[in-house]
Amino acid sequence: MKRIFILLSLLIILAGLAWTLIQKSNASEKGIVTADRNFSVKDIGSVDKIVIKQPKLQPIVFTQQNKTWILNDKYRVDPDVFINIETVLKNISLSFIPPKQATSNIMESISKNGIQVDIYTGDEKPSKIFFLGSDTKDGDGTYMVMSGSTQPYVMQLPGLVGGLRSRFEQPWYNYRDKTLFRYDTKTIRSIKVEYISDNLSSFEITNGSNPTIKPLLNLPDNPSGAPNAQSLKYYIDQFSNMGTEGIINDIPEVDSLLTFEPNTILTITTQDGNQKQYKFYSYDYVVEGENNPVTQKEIYGINRQYIYTDFDNTLYSAQMRVIRRIFLGYKDFFKASN
Repeated sequence: MKRIFILLSLLIILAGLAWTLIQKSNASEKGIVTADRNFSVKDIGSVDKIVIKQPKLQPIVFTQQNKTWILNDKYRVDPDVFINIETVLKNISLSFIPPKQATSNIMESISKNGIQVDIYTGDEKPSKIFFLGSDTKDGDGTYMVMSGSTQPYVMQLPGLVGGLRSRFEQPWYNYRDKTLFRYDTKTIRSIKVEYISDNLSSFEITNGSNPTIKPLLNLPDNPSGAPNAQSLKYYIDQFSNMGTEGIINDIPEVDSLLTFEPNTILTITTQDGNQKQYKFYSYDYVVEGENNPVTQKEIYGINRQYIYTDFDNTLYSAQMRVIRRIFLGYKDFFKASN
C-alpha cells in the first residue's frame, strides 16, 4: 500500500512538472514578453523622442512637446500619418518565431537594410532600440529584432493583414502636418491680399478688437461706409485652421512653377513683426497650360491652387473648395451678408 502511494505521488509530481513545462513553453512562444521581444511602448505619453534611421537617409526625429509631436524640431506632425507609428508602438505583438535555419539570412538582411528605431523616455540615451527588417513573403508581419539580440521575431498588429515597415519608411515630409494656416488669431497684426493683376480687389486688414480694412488702391468709387464687421471677423478667424491636400515638393513642376507669376500673394504679419508670404498659382495654368486667371473673380473660380511658402520653401496643393474663402475682393466686405 505504501509503495502504491509513493508511485502515485511520483506520478502526480511528474504530471505537474510536465504541465508546468508545457505552459512555460506555450507562454514563451506567444504570451510572455521577454526582454528580446519587448518592442511595444504601452504609455506613449512617457516618450519624449523617437528617432527613425532609414538606410541612406537622414534620421527623422519626432519630439513630444506639451503633448504635441514636432518633426525635426521645426514642423508639427500630421496626426493622420503619425498615428500609424503610435499604433505600432502601443499594440505590436508577436506573430511567430522564425525557424532557426532562417535566422542567419534574416539577421543579414536587417543588418544591411534594417530601419533603426530609438525610443527615448526622459534620458539622454534611448530606453529602447529595435530594428525593422523586411515584411514576410506572405505579408502577415515584419521581421524585427531588439538591439543586442540575435533572435529575430515576426511581429504584427492584431487585426491588420500586412507588414509594418512602410509605417516607418516614409520620406520625412510625409509625416509633416499638411495644414496651411494654423494661427492663434490674437497674434495676427495684419493680413494683406494682393491680386497681382487686379489691384482694385486687393486689400489689407488690420486686426484688433475692431478690425479695419483698407484698399491697396484708393479710388473714388470705393465704398465709403463701414465694412461688415462680421465678415471681417470671419475672414480673420479662418486662419486659425485651414488644411491642404498635401505637400508636393517632389513633383517635377516645382522649378518651372516658380518661374511663373503668382495670381495672388497673401502676407500675414504677426504682432511681433514677423511676416510670412503665401504665393498662389493656378494648377490649370501651370500644369494644363490653360489661361492664367487674372481678376479676383476669375481666381475665385479656379478648381485647384498650388501654394508656395518662401519662408520654409514648401509647395502645397489645395482644392479651392477648401481655401476659396480667402479670395474675397475689397468690396465684398461691405455687403450686408457675405
